[in-house]
Amino acid sequence: MFIVSKWLLEVNYLSKINPGSNFNEDNDLTTATPGMRNVDIPEPIALGKGRFQCPVCDNTYGSREDYISHALAHHQICPEAPIEECPLLNSVRYEKGFHFFTEPGRYTGITAISLSEFAKDLDTVPGESVKFHFQRKDYQKWLIDVVGDEELAKRIDMIEMTPMFSDEDLRMELSKTVQNRIAELRQTTQ
Repeated sequence: MFIVSKWLLEVNYLSKINPGSNFNEDNDLTTATPGMRNVDIPEPIALGKGRFQCPVCDNTYGSREDYISHALAHHQICPEAPIEECPLLNSVRYEKGFHFFTEPGRYTGITAISLSEFAKDLDTVPGESVKFHFQRKDYQKWLIDVVGDEELAKRIDMIEMTPMFSDEDLRMELSKTVQNRIAELRQTTQ
């Protein structure tokens, strides 16, 4: 009787790595999350027993997910994304993207790497994540420090969350503010 080892299955499973895909489904680009469609990482060296070695820096990792996190932060390969005429609309590297959390240490799995993705993600992330980051002024910090859009950060600062303001109200207000700014930036480049 022929027994297929778990290690052999892992090696075949790693034939195509797209970090934006669902780990439980195929690793096809069509299953990638929107922010990860044009991101690729080098394939690791399978050492067996669930261990993987980074082909770039030779570090070893105890799981595929640990390797992918490392590679995204240090070795991602991005095919040239179209450069927007307005620098504020360009993409940033994954590690500089806006990583949505619902509380400290609870990552939603969603990262925006451009203002356009940020606007789309605001419409889909859990309401508790929207509120969590708003209360900490994380949006403004990212917009100023990474994107460079102080104007949008000021506009978000002007949003007041009253006791009657629900998470959905906040989401709608933020989304509208970001969408309006994107439209304004696109209009200035035409």
